[in-house]
Amino acid sequence: MSQKFEGEITVASRIVDYLSSGLYNSPAACLKELVNNSYDADATEVKVLVKPDADRIVISDNGIGLSRKEFVRHFKRISESHKRDKSDNTPSGRPQVGKIGIGFIAANELCDVMEILSTKKGSRELLRVEVNFREMRLDRSSRGRKGDSYAKGDYVGWIEQAAVAEHYTHVILKEVRGRARDIFTGAKHSGEDGDSLEDRTAGGYSVYGRTPAHVRDLLEERIHDWSDLDTYSQTMLRVGMNVPVPYLPSWYGRRKRALLERLTQEVEALNFEVTYDGSDLRKPVVLPEGAEGSVLRKVEINGANVSAKGYLYARHGVLRPEWLNGVLIRIRHAAVGDYDEGFLGFRHSEGTLFQRWITAELWADDRLEDALNIDRRTLRITHPAYVELQRAFHEELSSFLAEVRRKLYTDRSTARRRTEARAEVGRLREVMERPSARLPVSTKREVQAREKAVGDASKKEIGSILRRYSVSELYEIALEVAEDTLSPSEYRRFAASLARRLLG
Repeated sequence: MSQKFEGEITVASRIVDYLSSGLYNSPAACLKELVNNSYDADATEVKVLVKPDADRIVISDNGIGLSRKEFVRHFKRISESHKRDKSDNTPSGRPQVGKIGIGFIAANELCDVMEILSTKKGSRELLRVEVNFREMRLDRSSRGRKGDSYAKGDYVGWIEQAAVAEHYTHVILKEVRGRARDIFTGAKHSGEDGDSLEDRTAGGYSVYGRTPAHVRDLLEERIHDWSDLDTYSQTMLRVGMNVPVPYLPSWYGRRKRALLERLTQEVEALNFEVTYDGSDLRKPVVLPEGAEGSVLRKVEINGANVSAKGYLYARHGVLRPEWLNGVLIRIRHAAVGDYDEGFLGFRHSEGTLFQRWITAELWADDRLEDALNIDRRTLRITHPAYVELQRAFHEELSSFLAEVRRKLYTDRSTARRRTEARAEVGRLREVMERPSARLPVSTKREVQAREKAVGDASKKEIGSILRRYSVSELYEIALEVAEDTLSPSEYRRFAASLARRLLG
């Protein structure tokens, strides 16, 4: 006889504690969470100050601010986010990035103490809170609390007087931890106003103090991969790649204007500007025409479980910078990790060479957000939205690879060979026009006509013109012609003289 039983499965706070410790793998990943918090607070201006010594990092914004009640509600218990209780969008209509509610603890990866100063528009209250993360360094057994909760830090706050017109939030990271401090300070000013692309520190090129236009030129002309930059610059550009800031000026070639201009305008319409030690922060993406040409394709995916838009771009040869190789997914204008060089698990054997020439961005709709893992860097590959996006993107990529092969390899290879064939016939004409050749006019005209006809010649005809002969083959051809045109005595003298000439 069977007995039925049922119940509820819950998640212990210990699981959240494990997941929220060591969640972010780099200073850039931590810092971008704090910048995205400013974005969700409807800020239009954010200032990140790291220099001169990075012992204290400041993230200041002109967002809607935080009250005491809101601080306690948002911060007292991790993983209970209230950002979207009323709406998925900010007051100005931006789609909010944060959802899970653990982003603020990114600061603990960078520092031991975080201070928050914040005011709300129309309020005379200034909230000042100091959060101490040292408790997170203690053994988990000593951090257990009532029920199944675990302590992640402690805070003390004050309410002070503020000017009514002010509304802002200053997040101050104090006692920045050693490794993070070394990374943030790993730069020197490279040239007055960043005007010299030749200046290079011991750790690599630096974007410190450079304008967006200078950064764009540096990325296109000097940078191959992340290791070509100092650690300060790597961190700065990684933050720019992940947050909803505009693209670099002239980040794409003029002939591709129509497609990419729409994406450019959509990001700029968010009205979100970030300065990083005084420099305007931008997405580190550069898609030039390329000396050997480039191919751009618009991508539109409309499925039952997910929709996405974006582009596929290829240029002849390995991409520069190489970190652009792959596909980058954006949800609500925030990146999901870095570029995936595996193109969402695409077949490596298909167009292996040409895959290294390609970069892509996909802006997915909110339905893919449910597939996000807690680290916001990866997606659950079994989620229906991801499965559908992956399948549709792979179909698009397979077709694009065929186009790249044709336009950047086959067609250009044929064009190069056609140019070589025309030059070869031209050299033959020049030799035949020497006075010593004394050729009939009809023969010269025949060669001139052949030179003009190379533009319409078939691959076989071009191959014949560019065929390379061995010494023995050339000797045999010459003797066959001589036998038909010379007397026996002339033939013998010609054959002997040619053999001596060919054998050097």
